[in-house]
Amino acid sequence: MPDGSSESDLEARAQRHHYRSLTPEEYEGLNHFRADWADLAAEADNRFFILGSFSEDDVDRVNQLKDHINRDTGDDAVAYRMDEFLPDTDLVLHPILKFKLIADDSHHILGVCEHDQGGALIEHGLLIESRSYIDKTHILKRTYPPEREKEQYSWMQTFGVFEIFEYYDQLYEWETVPEYEQQIEDLVEDLL
Repeated sequence: MPDGSSESDLEARAQRHHYRSLTPEEYEGLNHFRADWADLAAEADNRFFILGSFSEDDVDRVNQLKDHINRDTGDDAVAYRMDEFLPDTDLVLHPILKFKLIADDSHHILGVCEHDQGGALIEHGLLIESRSYIDKTHILKRTYPPEREKEQYSWMQTFGVFEIFEYYDQLYEWETVPEYEQQIEDLVEDLL
């Protein structure tokens, strides 16, 4: 939440983003979300929301990006994943609502994209629905040989999401792990 954000502001934004009225349980989840935000991100000058697949084969690159920011950029930057909010409770916020609340108050949104599996298509749809999200999002897209590329990405990603971010010079392509590592270093340095 932006510095000085009030409880009523968070609730109003949650109501605006949600498709129905919040339940009492969701209000309680919102209070825990607020506390998690204060602990994880509220004080940082540069807040990075890290997106990507949490599957066993992909999560290392997502975590590598998060760790690079948290370890190598100093105290004025913090990176976090969506699953770090409300982790130790039985409370739940609708995932799209939680995504939007985090995205709203992040300075930068960095997505690691290697395929169209999991929640990638939903996340990508949310990112391109708002100009404010587009402006702060950068996508690190893994490239493949042409015949394999069509197997890895849906047409919606290729001709929608990737095309938009490429147009705004916010698409960063990589094929090998060393290329990925160089891309994250260059991108984070440019954003700070």
